Amino acid sequence: MGRIDVYHHAFATGVVDKGILPRTDLQVMQLAAEEQTNLLCLATGRGFMRPGLEYIGANPNTRARLKEFVFSASDACILEFTDGLMRVWVDDALVTRAAVTSTVTSGDFSASTGWTDDSTDGATATVSGGYLNLTASGKGSLAAYKQQVSTSSAGTEHALRIVVERGPVTFRCGSTDGADDYIAETSLRTGIHSLAFTPTGSYWVRFESDDPVLRRVESIQVEAAGVLTLATSWAESELDLMRSAQSADVVFVACRGNQPRRIERRGIRGAGRSWSLVTYTPDNGPFTVGRTARVRLQPSVTTGNGTLTADKSFFKPEHVGALFRLTQTGQYINQVLAGDSQFTDAIEVTGINNSDATAPEDQFDERQWTWSISGTWSGTLRVQRSFDGPDFGFKAYRATSSAATIDITGNGTGNNTDDDNNAQVWYRIGFEDAEYVSGAATIGLGYDGGGGSGICRVVGYTSATEVDIEVISPFSNTSFTDDWQEGQWSDRQGYPTSVALFEGRLWWAGADRFWGSVSDDFENFDETREGESGPISRVVATNGVNDTQWMMPLQRLVLGTEGTETTARSSSFDEPLTPTNTTLKDASTVGSAALDPVRVDGRGLFVDRSGQSLFELVIDADSMDYAASEITKLVKARFAVGVRGLAVQRRPDTRIWCWMTDGTAMCLVYEPKEQVAAFIPIETDGDIESVAVLPAEAQDRVYFSVARTVGGNTVRYYERMALDTESRPATVCKVMDSAVSFINSPASTTVSGLSHLVGRSVVVWADGAPVTEEVAGLAVAKTFTVSGAGTITLPSAVTTGCVGLAYDWQYKSARLAYGASGGTAMIKDKRVSELGLILTDYARAGIRYGATFDET
Repeated sequence: MGRIDVYHHAFATGVVDKGILPRTDLQVMQLAAEEQTNLLCLATGRGFMRPGLEYIGANPNTRARLKEFVFSASDACILEFTDGLMRVWVDDALVTRAAVTSTVTSGDFSASTGWTDDSTDGATATVSGGYLNLTASGKGSLAAYKQQVSTSSAGTEHALRIVVERGPVTFRCGSTDGADDYIAETSLRTGIHSLAFTPTGSYWVRFESDDPVLRRVESIQVEAAGVLTLATSWAESELDLMRSAQSADVVFVACRGNQPRRIERRGIRGAGRSWSLVTYTPDNGPFTVGRTARVRLQPSVTTGNGTLTADKSFFKPEHVGALFRLTQTGQYINQVLAGDSQFTDAIEVTGINNSDATAPEDQFDERQWTWSISGTWSGTLRVQRSFDGPDFGFKAYRATSSAATIDITGNGTGNNTDDDNNAQVWYRIGFEDAEYVSGAATIGLGYDGGGGSGICRVVGYTSATEVDIEVISPFSNTSFTDDWQEGQWSDRQGYPTSVALFEGRLWWAGADRFWGSVSDDFENFDETREGESGPISRVVATNGVNDTQWMMPLQRLVLGTEGTETTARSSSFDEPLTPTNTTLKDASTVGSAALDPVRVDGRGLFVDRSGQSLFELVIDADSMDYAASEITKLVKARFAVGVRGLAVQRRPDTRIWCWMTDGTAMCLVYEPKEQVAAFIPIETDGDIESVAVLPAEAQDRVYFSVARTVGGNTVRYYERMALDTESRPATVCKVMDSAVSFINSPASTTVSGLSHLVGRSVVVWADGAPVTEEVAGLAVAKTFTVSGAGTITLPSAVTTGCVGLAYDWQYKSARLAYGASGGTAMIKDKRVSELGLILTDYARAGIRYGATFDET
């Protein structure tokens, strides 16, 4: 064949598998590469050596999962999860605690020494069993415990680690008794809290609860000096199964086999100094459609703490934490009142009073109800009634049917009735404004008619027929009932595996079901909520049982399951999902792996069920629904090792980072409108185990968790990829990995700060050029071995530069199979006689070329 000139003018096609190279009929093959490792490209085609990875810090020596916490483009940080631990990186530094001299007396609640009970009548605060126990049995009462804490470290940031065993409890911290100028009054849920503040002297801590059920605090301690860590329930093997959705300062987390959690950032936004890791525990559902066993259940109390009894063996230890809703006949209220303007819940009276009938057998009174009052108290109680509803319209009414007396000033019993036949009337008893004096009055109301539903949570297991409970919403009776429902989330029933925010609702999915919260109320699943804002509960079951692997909020909510990719649809594309307008349709039957997908505007990318292919979800114009297509067809051999995770970078181009099970990564430069989908292999001297991306103005910051070998040991480092502009020849050029930048003033031959690379060979860029040596007549990068002190010594004094592990970029074009006069040149004999390079921003010592990568 004759001589031809082939011009490879762009690198935005990326690599293809060797087996695809003969496909010269594909136009894309003209610019494809057989090898393009560490040679990034822009969507416009220019190629450049990928930026180096800058050393930020060390991870615990277990595999880490990095997750983004993004409040805004200028307020973001990285959450680092390892085996059972969470740490926080803010502005490329771990959140740490300073050394202070301050101690909370009896902070482990092994005794009550140092504490003061500040509870009101009708409430108790006690220390027993290693807990602070708070119970406000009376309406209007407050259980409170406080302590003044001294410090000799005024002006230094302190942090309080508070462990709440059964929340929520209210907490405040201030410079004076009752003040909250250090830590504003806040509700602490069940879990771990690390709250930072800077006192100017001694400070007060105070716990409160006005709940009628038991609240428990396990401990409050001043944090020791060191890195902030929060214990989690997620083992190393479960890190890839974590799914999250963020709303402002709260991240909701689902993970297969684990109770959902909330990660809460507190205090000043952007500072990221106070964090909580707590349970996500809705109080009103979701519930099963009916009972889950043929047993009857009976609560021992209508409010507060008590037991739940089954008439046959039913309960398991895994029921602890489960909700139960019981529906019963009759209205029996037993509540404690201990404050002004405090009233019992109302009973609803209906029916007819036929006590004036002539024949005794015709006499009945459906409108009669009874009351009882006991306890030690002082004040004036009154019966009130309303024709308007259970919450408003109340006016004073006679105390008993037999007298016109209104005031009740002592203990006793009575009954009441009215002649308002067929009317709905609500009755209650309580202290009107300024009528309460002291003590706690226990009020009982009883009415055989009507009924209602109450909800409890199991807090302890006793036997197969009895568990301990806390009542969340009052029961109407203490009798047995077979009309009950069990909460769908517990260790017994299982937990959601995925979570997403979409159209103002928090969505959860798992075990072939998905649930949407009440609109704009992310922990409300009240089935009695009427209208389009009510909660949504559906069975996925579009093609067998499909456990949900992820959810992705695109233009529609998409559920990735083991067998399908399913969209949640309303009747019209622009209409929101509602309880009566939600259907599920299969968009594709590819099946999804249990890995987080990524969203790029209205498109979604996910890993298929095999874990070895990347698929794209795009709206199909014909079906007006999402359709899936594979975008790794030309690189299937490179994806055969399996994908471990995905992350997306949007600036300066859209880059999808895929880290693989073999420790390498693949960067997909992805600009669909420009028809660019270039896969570029990324390698480093170590294993890439996780990637996360934080937004920034000029270029998003990409972070890596990398396992490296140093001194014969495996270490794990948290590293940040330099900017594209920082990989160009300049005073400091960041084209090394695990790199450290330095400034010597005055100039010196010694470079320090390399203790993380002791014993490793490193290369140096100093004062605008690479440090080289001559080998076989060629200038090549000179290597230096890091001493035990974490230093290297250069041949001459330098001022500024960068030191780190060397890496190469490699490029090998596809077969030169174009331009032959007789058709393809694929099977022609041919040789390369000339090679021309168009270069900008390059170092001569950094380029080699030849028939193989080992030639120069």
